[in-house]
Amino acid sequence: MEANHEDDIDSGRYLAVSYTQAHEELEAILSDPQFQCSERNKKFLRFVSEELFAGRESALKAYSIAVDVFGRPPSFDASTDPIVRIEATRLRAALARYYELYGSDREISIELPKGRYVPLFARHIREDSEGSDHLGRVQSRPRVVATRSDQRRMMRRKAIVALRRTGLAGVALSCVALFFGYNLLSGLNTMTISERPSVAVDLQLDGVNDHEAIALRDLLMSALSDFNTLRLSAPDAYTSSTAEGTPAASPLSRYRLILKYSSDSIQKSVWWQVVDQQTGEAIQSEKERVHVDTASSADPAELLVSRLAARIASLDGAINTVEANRDLEHPTLGNGCVLRANLALGMQTPQVLEQARQCLEGTLQQRPYDADAHAMLVSILLSIDQPDASTDLTAAAHEHADRAVALAPESSRSFTAKMMAEFRTGHVEAAVSAGRRAITLNPYNTRVAATFARILYATGERGEGIRLANEALKVDGLPLPDAEWTLAFDAYRQGQLGDVLLRLKREANGCYLTDLLLTATLARLGREGDASAIISDIRKERPDFEQNFHSDMSRRHLDPQLATELAQGLQLAGLRLQ
Repeated sequence: MEANHEDDIDSGRYLAVSYTQAHEELEAILSDPQFQCSERNKKFLRFVSEELFAGRESALKAYSIAVDVFGRPPSFDASTDPIVRIEATRLRAALARYYELYGSDREISIELPKGRYVPLFARHIREDSEGSDHLGRVQSRPRVVATRSDQRRMMRRKAIVALRRTGLAGVALSCVALFFGYNLLSGLNTMTISERPSVAVDLQLDGVNDHEAIALRDLLMSALSDFNTLRLSAPDAYTSSTAEGTPAASPLSRYRLILKYSSDSIQKSVWWQVVDQQTGEAIQSEKERVHVDTASSADPAELLVSRLAARIASLDGAINTVEANRDLEHPTLGNGCVLRANLALGMQTPQVLEQARQCLEGTLQQRPYDADAHAMLVSILLSIDQPDASTDLTAAAHEHADRAVALAPESSRSFTAKMMAEFRTGHVEAAVSAGRRAITLNPYNTRVAATFARILYATGERGEGIRLANEALKVDGLPLPDAEWTLAFDAYRQGQLGDVLLRLKREANGCYLTDLLLTATLARLGREGDASAIISDIRKERPDFEQNFHSDMSRRHLDPQLATELAQGLQLAGLRLQ
């Protein structure tokens, strides 16, 4: 331990309290008999904490922990021995359990973020008159997160994304059927309330890489639960099977997820299949592969799990896409409203957004403590209420976000809603804090990471925004509009104008800021005719946008330097910005 720390030193970005307070909390929890944790995991916690205190958090890797804490030999290979990941999961659970049961009156708390080995020391801060608790923490670097475009193009794009994720021929009709499904909302009071779909996991072992396979399955189970979209079977409700076709999944689960893992020196892969246990239909079968790059610091197993979790458990994933289609035919309140609202956000038509709002509000009338409905309603209200014409809908969205966080403080969806509401109301620091918490709670949700990346970049945190956008695209493999926008704007700043056009084509969002960026890029390329055509379209909806440019950018909380650089390109297009 280095002795030259001052009392108020903030070691990197991981200490939200003083060194002395962090050290006292560490000693208190390690000496508390109520902290149910093995001795070697207490040693684990002390080691990573003291490395952080000494300013060596960047050196906290699986290798150093395995050798220094768990006594592994210098030849230790994390790709074949998952001891550190397994013990980190146990330590993380022990910390969470301790603070949940015994930490309500503690001023400081310790957390081990998923996917990281650097602990976070946080303080509970009361920020409002009603005494609501908010976590005041400095977050480690996360890992991996209103349109006017043509409605048919958005419907087609949504269907294509769903098809690529699920491989279902019927998904292309989802957004069209959405119009008809919402026509049934007139009978909200008579509609049933649906729950999240239940899923059982069946890992089929081959006797070759069983140790790795089981470790990956456990990591995947944790990742799936982070999305808060599925109900997973308890650990004793599924088994690992060796025989082909062995029905290892619990019959109480609607869906069965079958996994087959393989690994060699070149790549790691998982063949997976989702089966509807009521119909016996194999909904989707795919194989995810990750190449083993010995020169890279990235963990292939982590990347594989990230991709699998997104394919299976995201709102646009295999299971929820099927559930959304089923709910279009027989609309329900509850989870059905959440899934159909997600489709509505992809379409961005006023009528469908309003119908999604009615459905979610109908859910909350019957089930006021539904955190998922509160969180999704935030996105719907903010989509209806434009940034430059905000009404009381934005204030209502902020209230729903606060309610979601209060009801589900460990849900990434709650903090994502909080991030969006705070950003819209101009509370940038609060938005960034909520975004960091959302990423911590679910580092596998690339859509959240992409949205957070855009907020970071737009408000001046460019380096972190770029890194997060790149990581999100690397994991997901599909276009993420907010990530593409972030990288397009940075390409514009760097003078890489061809890359701007390519990324904006992928972004395909058609929002006001995108149109302005495209106009500025075309002007800098000398394509005044194309730029003029876009300007003409903008004027149809915003006749006074030249006079209101700077106030518009301010309402969107765009960093002044970014606004200035954008204005320079727009002036080349002949615009007179006031």
